Amino acid sequence: MFTSVLRWLTFFSVLVVYGGQAGLAWADMQPVLPAPLVATANTEGIKPELEAKSSAVLERPFHYGVTRLSPMLDKEKPLAAFDPAGYAINSGILVGSFADQWIGGMALSTGRFQWWVESKASLTAPPSSFGGSVVLGTRDGRVTRLDALTGKILWTANLDYFTERPFLLNGTTLYAVTAAQGLYALDFQTGKILWIFDGGFPEGLTIRGGARPVVYENKVIFGTAAGELIAIAVDSGKLAWRYNPAYNSARFHDIVGEMVLRGGHLFISRYDGIVAAIDLSGSVRNIIWQETLPGVTTSVFRGDRYYVGCLNGDVYALDPDNLRKVWRKVTGVAVTTLTAGESSIFVGGTAGRVTALEARTGNIQWVDQLGSAIATPPLVEANILYFSTGMKNLYAYKIK
Repeated sequence: MFTSVLRWLTFFSVLVVYGGQAGLAWADMQPVLPAPLVATANTEGIKPELEAKSSAVLERPFHYGVTRLSPMLDKEKPLAAFDPAGYAINSGILVGSFADQWIGGMALSTGRFQWWVESKASLTAPPSSFGGSVVLGTRDGRVTRLDALTGKILWTANLDYFTERPFLLNGTTLYAVTAAQGLYALDFQTGKILWIFDGGFPEGLTIRGGARPVVYENKVIFGTAAGELIAIAVDSGKLAWRYNPAYNSARFHDIVGEMVLRGGHLFISRYDGIVAAIDLSGSVRNIIWQETLPGVTTSVFRGDRYYVGCLNGDVYALDPDNLRKVWRKVTGVAVTTLTAGESSIFVGGTAGRVTALEARTGNIQWVDQLGSAIATPPLVEANILYFSTGMKNLYAYKIK
C-alpha cells in the first residue's frame, strides 16, 4: 500500500513539506574527492552527429551526445533517482548536485570539474544564475550564493523552511518563496534578510515546481497552494492585496509554470486547469479572460503565444489577446516541462520522452526517449538544449 501511494505521489510530483538539518561548507579548488566522485564526467558523442531518421515522417533530433554526470548512479539502471533541483549554467560551468552531499561546477567544454562544495543537505530549488554567481537552495532552509567559476561561497542565509521555487532577482533584492509559503526578501550583495511575509502554511500536500514570483508596480506577486495571488510591497514587506481568481472542487490549485506580465495583465496557469489573464492596472483585480483545460502542469510565454502543458499530454498554444486556441497537440504522456525556442517548443514528458513541436503550427518535428525521468526544466546555452534526467545524465540537442 505504501509503495502504491509513493508511486502516485511521485507521478504527480507532489511535495510533502518538511525541514532538515545540515549545512554547506567551502571546499578547495582541488579537493580530495570521496570514492563515488570522479574528476571528469563520462561524455559520449560530444561531436555533433546527425542520427538516422527514426521513421519516414519524423526526424531524430540533432543530438550532440550524452554526458554521464554520475557514472556510479548510471550503473544502477533502470532505477532512477529523483532530482528536484536540476542544474544551472553560468560562464560555461554546469552547477548542481553531482553526487550525495556534493555540489560541483563542471566545465561543459571539457567535462572536468572545477570545484566542489560539500552539502549535507540536498538541493531543493533550481540553481539560479545571476551575473557571475549562482544561488542555491537546500533542504535545511539555507540559501547560498557562490561564485560560478571558483565555487567560493559569497554568503549564506538561513530561512525558516526550504525553498523549491525558482528565485527572483529584482534590482538588488533576491526573492525566495518557501515551501511554507513564506516570502523572503534578501539583499543580493550581503544575504541579509530585509523582510519576511507569511502567506499562511499550506493545507496538506502541494505541487512541486510552483511559479516564480513577479514584480509589478513596486509589488512582488506570488502564488499559493490554494490558487491565490498575494501582492506584497517591495519596500516594506506589507500586504498590498490578495486575490483568488477562481474556486473549484479540484484537489490541487497550485499556480504552476510561468507567471507573465504583459501590458498590465498577469497571465497565470493553475494545476486545477484554470488559465487566466488578470487585469492589474486598476484598484480592483478583474479577469480579462479565463479558460479551463484538463489539468495544467506547466506553461511558458514566448512572443505572442502562451503555451500550456497538461497532465493528459496535451499542449496548447493560446492567443493572449482573446484566449483563442491557435493549436492543440497530443504528445501521449503527461507534460512536465515546456521550453520555447525561436521556432520550436520542446516538451519534456514522463518516462523521459522529449517532443519538439513547431511553434507556429504545433506539428511534431521529432521525438526522443531518454530512458529516465525528466525532473527539471532543460537548460539553454549557445543554441544547445540540455536535458538532465534522474540518472544525472545530460542530453544535448541542437536547437533552432
